[in-house]
Amino acid sequence: MPKQNEEIPAFKILITDDVSPEGLELLDNSLDIEYDIVKGLTPEALVEKIRDYDGLVIRSSVKVTKEVLEAADKLKVIGRAGVGVDNVDVDAASMRGIVVMNTPGANTIATAEHTMAIMLSMCRYVPQAFGRLTQGVWDRKSFTGVQLYRKTLGIIGVGRIGSRVARYCQAFGMEVLAYDPYLSDEAAQDLKVKRVTLPELYAQSDFISLHAALTPKTEKLINAQAIAQMKDGVRLINAARGKLIDDEALLEGLQSGKIAAAALDVFTTEPLPPDSPLLALENVIVTPHLAASTLEAQADVGTIVVAQLLDALHGLDFRNAINMPFSDAKLLREMQPYLSLAEQVGSMHAQLAEGDISRVEVEIKGEDIAEHIKPITVAILKGLLEPMLDHAVNYINAPYLVQRRGIAVSQTSGLHTPDYPNLISCRVEWPGGESTISATLFNRDEPRIVQMDGFRVDVRPEGVILVTNSIDRPGFIGRVGTILGELGINIATWRTGRSAPGGEAISFISVDKDVPDHVISLMNEFELIEKVRKVTL
Repeated sequence: MPKQNEEIPAFKILITDDVSPEGLELLDNSLDIEYDIVKGLTPEALVEKIRDYDGLVIRSSVKVTKEVLEAADKLKVIGRAGVGVDNVDVDAASMRGIVVMNTPGANTIATAEHTMAIMLSMCRYVPQAFGRLTQGVWDRKSFTGVQLYRKTLGIIGVGRIGSRVARYCQAFGMEVLAYDPYLSDEAAQDLKVKRVTLPELYAQSDFISLHAALTPKTEKLINAQAIAQMKDGVRLINAARGKLIDDEALLEGLQSGKIAAAALDVFTTEPLPPDSPLLALENVIVTPHLAASTLEAQADVGTIVVAQLLDALHGLDFRNAINMPFSDAKLLREMQPYLSLAEQVGSMHAQLAEGDISRVEVEIKGEDIAEHIKPITVAILKGLLEPMLDHAVNYINAPYLVQRRGIAVSQTSGLHTPDYPNLISCRVEWPGGESTISATLFNRDEPRIVQMDGFRVDVRPEGVILVTNSIDRPGFIGRVGTILGELGINIATWRTGRSAPGGEAISFISVDKDVPDHVISLMNEFELIEKVRKVTL
């Protein structure tokens, strides 16, 4: 809603679902924010609506498709009130440089508690018994359940929610097995869970609870082959994502008795169709995606997503951004001199390469930057792409644009580099050639190129620079100075590195204005010059 006495807000935000009063209060107190609440938008309607907005707040019901993102000319940030972002085309958002963030911690307790609620309800037939009793039937014999005590639970995905479910189930006296590729031995020990492979988990678990993220690798993770490996009479719980389970395989397992029961809060298609065969089975309990639906969680998630969105729009913080190399804006600001230097290295490579770059290798050294290989690499890629492309490149879309161009990117070690306290080195390859550039900061704020292709140099990477490969002979500097001087081009600095007196040399000639192509052609005619290239930084 527009603020009083404010004609032009700095940012406009579209909210497509309920947000807590506390979250709306944050927006109302932000003087440079205007927001609209429009619920029930289809992707087609969102395409028409999104054009004027800088920020978007969504829950699970709204789908942010590639078509929506292509229409979002001003959109900078998407805030998902919740964990899963499978309703957002993250790749398309990243290609357009749009930050996508979620709120992974807000729903943890609510989702873990709901997992326990449906697990216990499944074991003791609570919904079925309730329904029979409300019909006036006192039936105890039909609803003999099973206990959790001394049973084995297999948890797939041991993040915030899976970890909490493990603790809850241990309190019921269950042994907990865990499968998660990112779970370390130390973390498993702290949780008092046993790390196992998926086949081991399937074979040993009386109950299996899903808490994995939905990715191409985990879609239909629970399929016919997986179910065949499970214990006879296994019980499944899913309060994560419906597409983790193959519906046909689940139905067959439930009907055959291989799966004794299932407790489901999420489904492949939501809302669950009224004619779903799952609804006709007595050994299934279902809830309509309620895991995060507590008063506390709804209030928390709404406030958190709005706070994150505001901080991201104002450049203060990017916490829980899933497609940013840096989530800590403070660290981003502290690292900015190195990131700028990395961009300059990338830009130099792009302008000096003699063919289409096919590979990029990055090596960093030094305590200031050793832990930040990812953002520095992304900064190099940003600098590399900007001279090639006619549209905006940023830290979000640079990796996607590089991938689209088929450029291989890797972290490496062992490049032949000079010794500096903090050093960024990058080698690029193109058909028939390669080049290596190393750079550092003097006094942590003065950028320098200190090596190129084995030549040690000391070059400030700024402005227009002529890079010459030549033979180190008397008269070279004078001849080049004369050519530039006659055309009114002043030399600001001249830095040379050479293999040996009279041998090969590389020069970086910084000039005060642009150098026309015909001047470079004229310089290339000089017999001592192998080649001249121009770099603009």
